[in-house]
Amino acid sequence: MTDVLGHRLKVGSLVPSTNSSVEPEIAGMAIEGVTHLAARISVPNQEFRSNADAEAIVVATEPDLLPALSRLMAANPDRVIMAMAVPCFWGGRAGSTSMKRRLEEHAGVPVTVPPDALDQALTTMQAKTIAVVSPYMPLADEHVKVWFEEAGYGVDKIVGLRAPREDQVIDITADQLQTAFDRVDSSRVDALVHVGTSIAMARLAAPFEARYRKPVISVNVACWWATLRAAGIADRRDGYGRLLRDF
Repeated sequence: MTDVLGHRLKVGSLVPSTNSSVEPEIAGMAIEGVTHLAARISVPNQEFRSNADAEAIVVATEPDLLPALSRLMAANPDRVIMAMAVPCFWGGRAGSTSMKRRLEEHAGVPVTVPPDALDQALTTMQAKTIAVVSPYMPLADEHVKVWFEEAGYGVDKIVGLRAPREDQVIDITADQLQTAFDRVDSSRVDALVHVGTSIAMARLAAPFEARYRKPVISVNVACWWATLRAAGIADRRDGYGRLLRDF
C-alpha cells in the first residue's frame, strides 16, 4: 500500500460549467488508489425551448472545450472522461469519432466519450435492442438515436424529458425518471439506457434493475466503469447496477 494519492490511476473529467452531478456521482463510486479531478467547460446557462436551443448548446461548447482540457491536463491525469454527452452524440458515429480524436490529440492520453462507454457496457450485457431516456429536446434525441443505430442497436423508443434550462437537469427527480422508463420499457427491450451526464441517476440503476428485471445503464456509471476497466482496474462496487457490480 502507498500513501500517494492516485497511485493506481488519476482520472480527469471535462464537465460543463452547469453540471453539478458528475463530480458527486463519481465520488460515490470511488475506488481505493484512484483519484478524480475535474475541469469545467464554460457553457451558457441557457433555456431549452426549441431544437435550435439544443443545437446552440453544442456550438457553445466549442470555444472553451480545448482550453478547459488544457487546464485539466495541468494536473497530469492518466485518462480523461468527456463528461458532456450531447456533443459526442452529435453527428452520429462520425461526429463522435472526430470528437474523441480531437480530445486525445490535444490531451495526449486516452479519452472516454459517453457513446463509446455506453456501447462497451451494452456489448458486455449482450444487449441488442434498447430504450433510452434523456433530458434533451427532440433534435438531440435524434442524434442519440442515430448514433446507436449506426452502432448496430435497435432503438425501440426514446423519451426526452426536455429540461427547461441547462442547470435544471439536476432537478429531474427519481419519480420523473421512473415514469419515463415505465414509458419506454417493453418486452422487446434488452436494456434501458440513460444519457445526459447532468441527470443524477447513478444511485437509481440498481433499484431500477430490480423493477424492470433487465440491465439499466446510467451514463456516468458507464463512463467511470469503462475508464477503470481500460486502465486494468477491475474493482467492483455495489449499489450502482450490474455493470459496476458484476463486470
